[in-house]
Amino acid sequence: MGRLPLHNSPNKSSSVYSFTWKLLAIAATCLALYTWSPFNDCHRSISRVSLETGAYEDICSQPEPAASQSNFSKAYSTPEFLEESAKRLSGAIKIPTMTYDDMGPVETDERWAPFADFHEYLFETYPVIHKAANLTIVGGYSLIYTFKGSDSSLKPLLLTAHQDVVPAVTSLDRWTYPPFDGVIDGGWIYGRGSSDCKNNLIALMTAVEHMLNSGWKPTRTLILAFGQDEEISGFSGAVNIDKHLKGVYGKNGIGMIVDEGGMGLDKQYGVQVALPAIAEKGYTNAIIEVDMLGGHSSVPSRYTTIGILSKIVSAIEDSNAFQPRVEKSSPIWGYLSCIAQHGDKSEVPDWIKQTISSNNPDLKAVAEKFAQTTPQNRYMVQTSKAATLFNAGIKVNALAESAVVTFNSRIDIFSSVEEVQNTYLNLIEPIAQAYSLRLNGTSFSESPIGNVSVTWAEESSDPTPISPFTLASPAWGVFARAVQASFGSDVISAPSAMTGNTDTRYYLDLSENIYRWSPARVGSRLNVHTVDEKIMTSGHVDGIRFFTELIVQADDKSLEL
Repeated sequence: MGRLPLHNSPNKSSSVYSFTWKLLAIAATCLALYTWSPFNDCHRSISRVSLETGAYEDICSQPEPAASQSNFSKAYSTPEFLEESAKRLSGAIKIPTMTYDDMGPVETDERWAPFADFHEYLFETYPVIHKAANLTIVGGYSLIYTFKGSDSSLKPLLLTAHQDVVPAVTSLDRWTYPPFDGVIDGGWIYGRGSSDCKNNLIALMTAVEHMLNSGWKPTRTLILAFGQDEEISGFSGAVNIDKHLKGVYGKNGIGMIVDEGGMGLDKQYGVQVALPAIAEKGYTNAIIEVDMLGGHSSVPSRYTTIGILSKIVSAIEDSNAFQPRVEKSSPIWGYLSCIAQHGDKSEVPDWIKQTISSNNPDLKAVAEKFAQTTPQNRYMVQTSKAATLFNAGIKVNALAESAVVTFNSRIDIFSSVEEVQNTYLNLIEPIAQAYSLRLNGTSFSESPIGNVSVTWAEESSDPTPISPFTLASPAWGVFARAVQASFGSDVISAPSAMTGNTDTRYYLDLSENIYRWSPARVGSRLNVHTVDEKIMTSGHVDGIRFFTELIVQADDKSLEL
């Protein structure tokens, strides 16, 4: 496997000579003292020397020897297990745990009632879990299952999912089967939540139930946490889960967190790649309102609120103020490194190979090249801006006194809410000046004819920190070994990012090791948030297998997560 040059040493021959002898000394020591463990201590020592000397960093090393399937997972290949697992997910889908943006308190809003039914379903379906775990309920309906480990010195493993689903109340005639019937047909499980995210929740519960039935007793404390309102920002669920866990374990008290998300498992450039998101973009809404005097449309003013707001919308949409951005700490740089190192050389584009092999890559050109590949890839490395709501006017013959537009932005991981907000204001200011309007009360002329106000969504959030993505991190090693054990020794774990957000944005103080991945091959879970949401039965079992192997790999008492 090739290595990635990072720096030009001032004394290249001396640096390489010293580095080589350090490498040989460590290798000899490791060979003499080698004992098997889930992670090769020799590899970690070599990585440290690599970073200290500044000679090389192998960004995309994979665990060696590759992890193999545990005994717990062997039962998952039988037709009986496949059938039973599909039925369990089907039963969960049949309970319509929908959440709406205007949900009221759990004590008074009847739309929360299905969550009580869902809890009863979990209790009946997973009796062993409910005997073995300490169950805490927060926020009304959010569940925290704690399986106490035998070694309290080890930081817990936290695995999460959410109970709620987006509403499925329109376009019902376009569904092959009703969204809450949980129909199993032709190797697929149909229904709302089958791919987001009851598949993960039921896979986690099924995996732990099976392991407990098979005699497993945790060394490391395992926590399963299931929020109730991820689809509407998690204010009742994830916020309270975080508060509870922080109260019990403290800041950075959790060793590793795995939640939904990522880009699944896909064959790219001749190699199978698992693509967990190691960071999430930030979030903000710009609410832009133009206020002016109204009047009768038969005698209009030269400029109207709708006209001026339209100019603002056009100025923002036409602007190239947000540009793609890649840094060497970026998950996308890590992904490109993995493709360059492990992809089929005949399929990997020359620009990727040349970029990764360069001592001084042009990161701006790399970002633009990556952004040009697909729209999805562009917005992994660039702040987005989209006008999503527009409201003005109440009558055809009356000039609208107010016109409002909302722009939604998902913020690049190397930017910030403040930077994005300043960019919006800088784009709006020239129009406010040109048409004698105040901007947030600041006047640019002696006789302003109106005001442009810009406010921001309360839920604005900066991008998340970037989690570790090399084998120098035991947590990343746990993840990569679980991928190998569940999907095959030839599958490469490579970092990715998320353009959307998950409940993990509230868990940032709990752990530095946060990975977002729904364990499914691309094409095996379809139509998230739309008509005919479904998952392959075999794909659901893949998820059960992955979570089983993840728990097994993390349960090694020699690992300090």
